Amino acid sequence: MNILIAEDDNATRSGITLFLSQEGHTVTACDNGQTAFDLAVSGNFDLILTDDKIPRQTGLELLAALIKHKATTPLMLMTAFANVDGAVQALKLGAVDYLTKPLNLDELHHKILRIQSNRAVEQENRHLKERIKSYEAPDIIGNSPQIRQLRELLGRIAAETDAPVMIFGESGTGKELVARTLHNQSLRAEQPFVAVNCSAFQESLLESELFGHCKGAFTGAFRDKQGIFKQADKGTLFLDEIGDMSLTMQPKLLRALQEQTIQPVGCSQTETVDVRIICASNRNLEEMVSQGTFREDLFYRLNVVEVVLPPLRERTEDIPLLIQHLIQKHASDKTCYFHPETIQTLQQYAWPGNIRELENLIRLFLATIGHKKILPDDLPEKMKIRIASQNKLTHQSSINIADYKQALQQSIDAFETLYFAHHLKQHGYNISQTASAVGISRAALHQKIKKLNLSEEAPNE
Repeated sequence: MNILIAEDDNATRSGITLFLSQEGHTVTACDNGQTAFDLAVSGNFDLILTDDKIPRQTGLELLAALIKHKATTPLMLMTAFANVDGAVQALKLGAVDYLTKPLNLDELHHKILRIQSNRAVEQENRHLKERIKSYEAPDIIGNSPQIRQLRELLGRIAAETDAPVMIFGESGTGKELVARTLHNQSLRAEQPFVAVNCSAFQESLLESELFGHCKGAFTGAFRDKQGIFKQADKGTLFLDEIGDMSLTMQPKLLRALQEQTIQPVGCSQTETVDVRIICASNRNLEEMVSQGTFREDLFYRLNVVEVVLPPLRERTEDIPLLIQHLIQKHASDKTCYFHPETIQTLQQYAWPGNIRELENLIRLFLATIGHKKILPDDLPEKMKIRIASQNKLTHQSSINIADYKQALQQSIDAFETLYFAHHLKQHGYNISQTASAVGISRAALHQKIKKLNLSEEAPNE
């Protein structure tokens, strides 16, 4: 266990430290309550052992401060026999146990073993709850051809290969949900699924987050830290926004993948890991490779199996099911009803924010409208303006078609034909540059060109 000791008596502090170290525990010791609090909130201790009369913050005050800070580390109080009432008060406040002085080291050892056992049970319960939660996670919602094909593809990938998977898709299309689905259907389903957003960490922190660090590796490294790779051992590691990883970090990731070993920051020893890598990006990585901002060898190491997620505007028939699911997800005592005309209007919208934008819209209506029937006029003003602009662009091509779905699809096709033809021409029919400019992968752009019968080459003048 990683134990913090707060004791102002030098002899007692040294004796406990020596005893616990000999028992195989990692010990950090200090002589006042304020330092103990600072260490406790910045570190990751399994147990805090504190004297009740320690200066600069008594044991009870330290316990109260940690509770206020929402710290969950168990605290055991050491107290003189005459002050057992104070220890009882500490137990009522949330202390896990207490010891009377002079200390009986055998008693301390047995109490620590019991706490260690309880912590192991708690961690196992948390793990089981996470597993249950992952099994209860919603399926990929939709019955459109694109979603049916996606489910079929994910089933094959999960069953037939353990190779790295690269998920491409616009922001908000559900890349992490797809990664979790792959994990839950794979042979690693009983093992951890760990997700990290590469854009959420500074370069100096990402290495420690991925590979861990040793105590003293840098300022503020008060203890050893297990990295995400080790947390995901035997399971799946999902690296979101992999395109935002710096060129300095990329070779370190490549080495970990090639050798299946990691080296925590500040440590001389390497550790073996076994993880299945799933990556995601809304950036054009092939274009980044050609520009020298993403390593080619890392790209091909990660992009063994490619999955392209359709944007919401290409599967608008799924919007009613998505609305129903999102209302159930976010409604507690409230609900709302979308008039059929409102749903038809939403199916005309381009959804630049995809499912995340739709989810935010549902949460807005639940918070502001509640049980009211939602009509087209209730939509946000910016959304109505965009829909009107889109309709103006495609109105002439679809006005004489009686079937709604056919008219809607022709309107979408007309818009996309103009849109992609414009950008292809603007970038000299360079596929990589065009895909990067519009924010989709090369594979997705090729699909669009084929679907819309566009030329990939500049026409003869």
